[in-house]
Amino acid sequence: MTRSGRAGRAAALLDRVIGLADEPADDDDLRLRKRVVVIAGYILVLGPLQLPILAQGHPLSWFVAATMPLVSAINLVVLARTRRFERYVNVLILSVLFFPAMIEVSLGGLAGASAALVFAFLGPVFALLGLGPRRATVWFVAFMVVVIGVVVIDPFVSSQITPQPYPLRLLWYVANLGVPLGITFALLRYTDVRRRRAEARSQELLTNAIPRSIAARLQHGEARIAESYPETTVLFADIAGFTPWARRTDPARVVGFLDELFTRFDELAADAGVEKIKTIGDAYMAVAGAPEARPDHASAAIRLARGMLGALEDAHSLLDPPLQLRIGLASGRVVGGVIGKQRILFDLWGDTVNTASRMESSGVPGRIQVAQSTHDLLRGAYAFEEREPVDVKGLGPMTTYLLSEQVRA
Repeated sequence: MTRSGRAGRAAALLDRVIGLADEPADDDDLRLRKRVVVIAGYILVLGPLQLPILAQGHPLSWFVAATMPLVSAINLVVLARTRRFERYVNVLILSVLFFPAMIEVSLGGLAGASAALVFAFLGPVFALLGLGPRRATVWFVAFMVVVIGVVVIDPFVSSQITPQPYPLRLLWYVANLGVPLGITFALLRYTDVRRRRAEARSQELLTNAIPRSIAARLQHGEARIAESYPETTVLFADIAGFTPWARRTDPARVVGFLDELFTRFDELAADAGVEKIKTIGDAYMAVAGAPEARPDHASAAIRLARGMLGALEDAHSLLDPPLQLRIGLASGRVVGGVIGKQRILFDLWGDTVNTASRMESSGVPGRIQVAQSTHDLLRGAYAFEEREPVDVKGLGPMTTYLLSEQVRA
């Protein structure tokens, strides 16, 4: 067998040995926490075997050295056969609480045992890792009861058992403090790292769903966010002919095309400083000037619109027949706010939103149509073609303008 083959078999065996409690439905975090507690069980099989040497052959030390590994081994075997993880954790915690107390007695009390009782603190630590914070509290109380009990009997024990030689006690003070506290630190660090990663992921998901400034306000406790934005330009874009094309095209290709195109739109919006609001099917909505005000909102929105036309033109080679965008813009006041408790959304309302939507739906494929409000802000900076009054659904006849420049952004 090759070295890589032996390494693979060894890794598979190790995975089976420490994965006794794994279940198919476990997520990565739960599986890792289970495995840490299982590894602790293996340590309790081997760790107590050195106790008779430390206790210089005291009879009670032989009892602990014989029973604690046996209990831990049986606990692991039962876990492997039953997969009852909570039962395993409870037995493990009882062992960690009981046997260090026995070690205290066998080595001559608190001073003679060189802080062996610190190991008992791993009981509530393992409970926190394996059972959760609420149930871990009960086990912490149990730990305190054990500590108080050992303190109460210490005068009697210390008077009956001769302390260990000073060099040995000094050595095991280091071990008894360093090992359990090191394990505790490692678990706390692991928990904090996982928490920070989860918070970062939550922050990423939240800011992908709503604007960053709105997400920050929600995280600071604002229950309801509603603002009026007096100077904005709203953009709507829709792919003309998309529905019949999607009907005769493989679904995977449709989704892949939209994903690539809208990802490019998102990049263009970020470059232009325009806030994406949402997508609905093949429609894309964005706003400049909200939630962050900017005086050049109309110019930013038109730059995004031109870039979107260029992005779709780049994708024409992938389409048969080529598709075209209709883009509509309108400027003015909008109301914005966060709606919903699940899958929250920052959305916009008002006449400006309705007008921008109508500019898109009544527009010309491959062109950018703007309302009078946007035209007035951009007059002189861009050339427009005035259309005959267009009968806009819900708004009646309106004078609209098509951007003359078809230069790619």
